[in-house]
Amino acid sequence: MILLAMLLALGAERLLSSRRRSDSADPVLARLWPRLPAAVRHVAGAPWLLALAAAAVTAALAWQLQQALLELLFSAAVLLICFGPRDLADDVQRLRAARSAGDAATVARLSRVLQRGPMPDADHRSLLGALFIQSHERRFGACLWFIVLGPAGAVLYRVASRLAVLIEDSAAQRQATLLHGLMAWLPARITALLYGMAGSMDDALDAFGRVQREPVSGADGWQRRSWSLLAETANAALDWEDAPDSGPMIASSLDATLAEVLRMETRATLILLALVAMFSAGAWVS
Repeated sequence: MILLAMLLALGAERLLSSRRRSDSADPVLARLWPRLPAAVRHVAGAPWLLALAAAAVTAALAWQLQQALLELLFSAAVLLICFGPRDLADDVQRLRAARSAGDAATVARLSRVLQRGPMPDADHRSLLGALFIQSHERRFGACLWFIVLGPAGAVLYRVASRLAVLIEDSAAQRQATLLHGLMAWLPARITALLYGMAGSMDDALDAFGRVQREPVSGADGWQRRSWSLLAETANAALDWEDAPDSGPMIASSLDATLAEVLRMETRATLILLALVAMFSAGAWVS
């Protein structure tokens, strides 16, 4: 059921990607949070309560479904909603087209959009690193929590990740960022390893170990390390070998590198689906 729902959601995402043009972080949450009463928004742990409430409602709706087909369609629809707000491939292709056309304004705007969200340490920030982080936030984070908790898990991660971007009140924003960091800690590392398997695993593991050994500072250092690990590990995996002892091959241009990022995302997704299929087959046989 989980594998079929993921396949349906990912297929629908590709079919609908060109229609998902909104630059807003999340239309529903963007309207909902400011309209909540101030007394509710200022309650300690309000972002946690909102995320848990959304997940609980989703779980309750899923529990009401008695037919396997309805449950499958509901799960796929929820996962699709938790992707986005747009397919990463759509934004990257628009960025490549703008670069080819010399449209500096569009390039700058799309670059800002792609770098919106969680940030690694300053030493590990780059456009390519931001693309891998966005890939996790738009796809892999929701998928991994969907595998664990079903539709409620995908909703829980989606709400947590978007509230961390949307909330402007400092106290509530710190709570949202903390929730997001906790929920992303393990999935970000799994996504980094998926990208390692999709590219140069040796280089990826070297980068993973190097960043893991670096000291962190500040109360939120452990959160920034998650994004640094993801950005650096996936970036390192972009190097691949053409033949033994030939050394790493680097894409000849940024445009070629952006195209390779999309191919790596596709390969990492296929690896995740294959792992889910193996687990599902093992559980079925046992």
